[in-house]
Amino acid sequence: MFKKFNPPLFDGEKVELWMVESWIDSMETLFESLYILEKDKVHLATHCLERSTKVWWRRVKRDRSSDLPPLVWEEFRGLMFTNYFPDSVKKKLQDQFRKLRQGNRSVGEFEREFSHIIDYVPDVVRDDKDRADWFERGLRPDIYKAVHILKLTTFVEVLDRAIWAEHGNAYVRVEREASEKDRGKKRAPSGSGGQPKSKKTPKYPRTQSKGRGTTRCVICGEDHQPMHCDQCEGKCFRCGQVGHFSRHCPGRALPAPSVASAPATSR
Repeated sequence: MFKKFNPPLFDGEKVELWMVESWIDSMETLFESLYILEKDKVHLATHCLERSTKVWWRRVKRDRSSDLPPLVWEEFRGLMFTNYFPDSVKKKLQDQFRKLRQGNRSVGEFEREFSHIIDYVPDVVRDDKDRADWFERGLRPDIYKAVHILKLTTFVEVLDRAIWAEHGNAYVRVEREASEKDRGKKRAPSGSGGQPKSKKTPKYPRTQSKGRGTTRCVICGEDHQPMHCDQCEGKCFRCGQVGHFSRHCPGRALPAPSVASAPATSR
């Protein structure tokens, strides 16, 4: 009757660890779907064993003391892993567990691999505190610092705080990127073509006289270029003579007397 539901068969040929796990998981899924009683699970599962696995099962039954109660599913499951999980594979997994690090994965992804390996090498960790310490040491440095300072003692607490730290780091990263983007916009030039609108005003601006194309001299203010200015040649620009400047020019007109200084006339 059980066979008509096409339960998976297991022959034990060229077995790898994941094959044992896959077969056991498939059997447990079928047991749950068909509401199989605990006392019937081993009996039904052993009918799905073939070739070398069937020979192995016969040896287990023969060597088991008749004084012991019938094998339950958890015991059978453990015997399967022990038989098809040799010490060489176990040592390899132990080394892999000790070197396990989060890297670029999320905390959830790291936890799944961490717990998966522990299922096969449970003797690597002594207790829940030891498991929490191993997991904490494998976290990425930025998350490790946030969790380690709390001195947590249980695996559930470490996992929970690691997830919170991961969320907090992601929030800070998003805020920082948004802030840097805003600062970049403020630094961008406002003029067209990436150039600012205003230009520095020249120290000596060149001015044009109205209606004429000549340049106003910045030395004397007359309508000629500075290179032609008489003051550049040492000439007085008031009389045109050499040897003095305009402020000492002999021909400079004397100032007219003011009204206040004129003598009063008698009437």
